[in-house]
Amino acid sequence: MFGKRLVAVLALLALVMPAVMAAGNESVYGEKMRETAGVLKKVREWQRFGLVLNNDTLDEARNLGVAMVDFAVASLESIKDRLEDSNLSMKDEIIDEINEHITDLLNAKEDIEDAETVEELREAMKEARETWINAKVSLQKSLIIAVLDRLETFVENGERLEDFVTEKIAEFEEEGRDTTMLENWLEKFREDRENALDRISEAKEKVMEIETPHQGFEAMKDVREAVKNAVEYTKECVKDLREIIRLINQYGDEGDSEELLEVVGEVVEE
Repeated sequence: MFGKRLVAVLALLALVMPAVMAAGNESVYGEKMRETAGVLKKVREWQRFGLVLNNDTLDEARNLGVAMVDFAVASLESIKDRLEDSNLSMKDEIIDEINEHITDLLNAKEDIEDAETVEELREAMKEARETWINAKVSLQKSLIIAVLDRLETFVENGERLEDFVTEKIAEFEEEGRDTTMLENWLEKFREDRENALDRISEAKEKVMEIETPHQGFEAMKDVREAVKNAVEYTKECVKDLREIIRLINQYGDEGDSEELLEVVGEVVEE
């Protein structure tokens, strides 16, 4: 029975790793930007196919521009509603960004509606397009923050494990057992946990500093490094925890191990 529980809890620990790996994957941002580049490429192909903007098509182009902005605003409003209902740690900041993007899009929409020449319309459409691209940066940031939140929750909950193991060490010492190794691993777990929380916080700050795609590309090296450090320390916490489980099994009886696995299960599943 105990063996099955141990396997189950180790499996729960393994569930943390996909989020860890996702956090360290630089393609979260890059892939989205490649998708944007792909869409722009298609637009250029369509233009070569025969779509033109001149005085004869000005009214239709203006209507199309207004419709595109309306769709973009509706999309942002929908995403904002989802963020408001979420537990995302930086959601207020991201929602503020989205509100600014919506305001900019509505201003661009007015410029599109008021455009009387081809050049004025082109300029207004360019403004709307740039605003939409910048808005997608905010959405991409929310994806990365969500992964970091998952790591942070796991690491923060590790305090419960520290408290439990501290109590067990006291019990084992009363029984005359040498708990030096267990104390050392607990201290390492504590240090790695504190480092992981610091690195996760730093990674969030780096992500939130990005405002435009250009900044994203420029800052991605620092963001990657910050996320990588957060991931590495979180991995170390998992390794420490596995060693603590082994030592509790060695020092204690089946009841002690069962209690530890219950705490671990709560920490990982939350």
